[in-house]
Amino acid sequence: MQLGFVGAGLMGHGMAKALLAAGHGLSVLAHRNRAPVDDLVQRGATEARSLQCLAQQGVDVVFLCLPNSDVVQSVVAQLVPDLRAGAIIIDSTTSHPLRTRQLHEQLAERSIDLVDAPITGGPKHAENAQLTVLVGADDAVFRVIEPLLHTFARTVLHMGGPAAGHTAKLLNNAITNTTSALLAEVYSVAREHGVDWRKLHQAMMGGAANSGTLAKMVAPALDGDFGGHAFAIANAEKDARYYCTFRESNGEASLIMRAVQATLAGYCARGLGDKHFSELLDVNTLKAL
Repeated sequence: MQLGFVGAGLMGHGMAKALLAAGHGLSVLAHRNRAPVDDLVQRGATEARSLQCLAQQGVDVVFLCLPNSDVVQSVVAQLVPDLRAGAIIIDSTTSHPLRTRQLHEQLAERSIDLVDAPITGGPKHAENAQLTVLVGADDAVFRVIEPLLHTFARTVLHMGGPAAGHTAKLLNNAITNTTSALLAEVYSVAREHGVDWRKLHQAMMGGAANSGTLAKMVAPALDGDFGGHAFAIANAEKDARYYCTFRESNGEASLIMRAVQATLAGYCARGLGDKHFSELLDVNTLKAL
């Protein structure tokens, strides 16, 4: 297949690399971070100078790995005029399910399929083709794209029809982001009150408080490594906000997630939006404010 890739950054580079290694032709959009794009070009990708140029290369499938739904909508609007009928857009962004459903319906009128396929895992998982993909797609479209997803994913889960993947990703991130925010607070309280971090971590690991987030975020921090959980606070705030507005659009409310979203928004207001969750455990991060 001839593929396009928009967003070959921290996560997208590993995904694009795996698609190339599987023998697919790949056109990658120029990116402000030159290192991933240059590496992909060296591996055989071609670089498109614009979204229009990428779409005009007759691509069968375009992957998107972008910051949010607003960017996805803007990118798709620029791609669509030059995409051929029958093309597929795979959105690996953590996007808003309502926006995804609307975009799916709009593209269907042009005979273009939109698949939501957000990913779980970090940059190391992406580089080693060990991601998990949560897919929202019609059955027939899923059968076409499943082999592509398996090139960079260890696990591919068909969650349901259009927007089901993005809904599932928000549910997943609601748990991990809430846990991460709570861990940042709890270990700050432990520091303030003289509680030994190693012993607290040992207690949590041996009981019901144990989680993958605890292991990823806190264990490295015990030895001064505050890079274990490389997920930006601003992205987490966006995910929490999407979750809340999704619930509210259905006449429901989430007091817990609204509190989490407000907490994360507070961090962003203090200039910590670009920081990763693990950095909140570093006393120097807070002192620098």
